[in-house]
Amino acid sequence: MRAILVTPGVRGNLRLGEIDEPIADSDETLVRVQAVSVNRGEVKRAETAAQGSTIGWDLAGIVEAAARDGSGPQVGQRVVGFSPQMRAWAELVAVDSAALAIVPNAVSLAHAATLPVAGLTALYGLERANRLLGAKVLVTGASGGVGYFACQLARLMGARVTAQVRRAEHVAMVQATGVESVVVDSNGEGLADYAPFRLVLDGVAGPALGRLLEMLEGDGQAVLYGVSAGASTALAVRQLMGTGAGRIDGFHLYRESEIVSAGSGLARLMHFVAGGELVPLIERTESWERVGDVAADLIDRAYPGKAVLTID
Repeated sequence: MRAILVTPGVRGNLRLGEIDEPIADSDETLVRVQAVSVNRGEVKRAETAAQGSTIGWDLAGIVEAAARDGSGPQVGQRVVGFSPQMRAWAELVAVDSAALAIVPNAVSLAHAATLPVAGLTALYGLERANRLLGAKVLVTGASGGVGYFACQLARLMGARVTAQVRRAEHVAMVQATGVESVVVDSNGEGLADYAPFRLVLDGVAGPALGRLLEMLEGDGQAVLYGVSAGASTALAVRQLMGTGAGRIDGFHLYRESEIVSAGSGLARLMHFVAGGELVPLIERTESWERVGDVAADLIDRAYPGKAVLTID
């Protein structure tokens, strides 16, 4: 069968190739994939992974064979899923039944495919905090996949959301999510007037993060899920100590999915997508034959939101 494989030296280090069809374990469902979405983590992995490696976390498609142990969806059902083994970008994928959720007829498979990594990271990251009703929440990188979902989910949780973007042309797009404020800022200094924050949900890191940590409430919390602007920052340790209850949490979706199944979170997200309360932002839809171009453009920040690849 066809699959997208790591191929060093080509554009994006990714292109279509051929692999054997999967053999499902008893608790795995076979899914005929129709759409996948692209995340920065996959593209960065392709820069160092071995040639011929499979790749991809997010998938949506039709169940071809139900799990032999009776778990999960049945043949013919439309599903969305998360593949922590990074096997999603293929014509046929064996997925743990607990990592799948049913896609309602009102939701396209393309929209569903945007949810696993970006949607679950936003949902579970926000749920690390408590007492968000009426509280101030800062979402950095709000024009990205996780950030765009997080702005909407934080509002659904009752928070007052400040969104940070790097480019002025993305302000109107993020304002459409109903956030209280959108701030164009690249170093953290422009956000001080909107502080203090009960929660900072950050996927940017870099030098600005140290300034943002100083803007937390006394018992505020920062949840860190990415490092797109750099993997280190200066930390005002004395100030954090002085709060007595301030907290910094590292977030990793793999670990979180061991605590709460991906299928459970995806079903919750799907409810809000079907009801129109959570709207995926698909800025680019391409045939998966163009995966190299889409991946390279993602690293170059050529588009906001999500890109979806359709399987021809």
